[in-house]
Amino acid sequence: MKYFIMNKTLVPMKKIILTTIIIMSFSNLFAQKFEKVKALKTAFITDRLDLSSDEAEKFWPVYNQYEKELHQLQVVERMAILDQIAEKGGVSKMTEKESADLLQKILDLNEKINLKEKNKYLALKKVISSQKILKLIKVEESFKRELFKLLQEQRNKKD
Repeated sequence: MKYFIMNKTLVPMKKIILTTIIIMSFSNLFAQKFEKVKALKTAFITDRLDLSSDEAEKFWPVYNQYEKELHQLQVVERMAILDQIAEKGGVSKMTEKESADLLQKILDLNEKINLKEKNKYLALKKVISSQKILKLIKVEESFKRELFKLLQEQRNKKD
């Protein structure tokens, strides 16, 4: 049997390969679910926002670009901060300085997110009316509520 040295411990190669396959399967499953949610959101917004074909042609590239950037901030960067807390062994094991530094990172991240949202709506204002932007904000919130409700229903079915 072949072994791999990991953190000064011999680990069977089969275990590493199996773990890698499981991780890849989960990440593929997550990517599929993310794409499905993204498609549902697009259909939900399209249905509720009532964009003309000309508006839609200009709207979606702008909207998708900002959503991609917001996802990077809201998910990836926020997870990096949470990972730092976990690496320290949790909040209770952190020094006051470490806590203050991470709190500042969170506050800075929230400012970046708010600025990105503002810029998204200002950019969209160039392609759709202010009324449709207000409607979009309402539709995005409705989608979040519907998605949350759907996830709760699925979770309740499993219990």
